[in-house]
Amino acid sequence: MTATPTVEALLAEWMAAFNAHDLDRHMNVYDENAMLFGGNDQLHLGRQNIRTYFGGRPAGMRVKSYPMPEVRKVAPDVVVTGGHVDFVDGDTPSPYRMTWVLVRKAGNWRIAQHHGSPRFGK
Repeated sequence: MTATPTVEALLAEWMAAFNAHDLDRHMNVYDENAMLFGGNDQLHLGRQNIRTYFGGRPAGMRVKSYPMPEVRKVAPDVVVTGGHVDFVDGDTPSPYRMTWVLVRKAGNWRIAQHHGSPRFGK
C-alpha cells in the first residue's frame, strides 16, 4: 500500500491509480467504509461497490488535470476538499467538480467520502 502522509500525496496517488486503471491500487486510497457519488445517481457504499463503479469507467478515461483542491481542516485527522478535475476520454473532455472528506489513519490520508459531478460552463 502506498503511503499518503499528505493530502498532496493522496491526490497524486489517486490520479496515478485512476490513470493506470489499477483498481487494487485505486481502492487503497479509499477508507474501507467510504461512500461515493460519482457520475450516476447511485450512492456507492464501501470499497467493493466503489471498485465496481470505477471498473465501469471507459478504458480511455484519464485525468487530464486535477490541480490541488482547496483544503479545509475540520479536525486534526479530518479535512474536506473541493476543486475541479478535467477528465478526458480520447479527445472528449469531461469536466467535473470534486469534493472529498479525508480521514487520517495510521499516518495516511484516505478518502471517506467522494462526490464528483459534471461541471457546466467554465
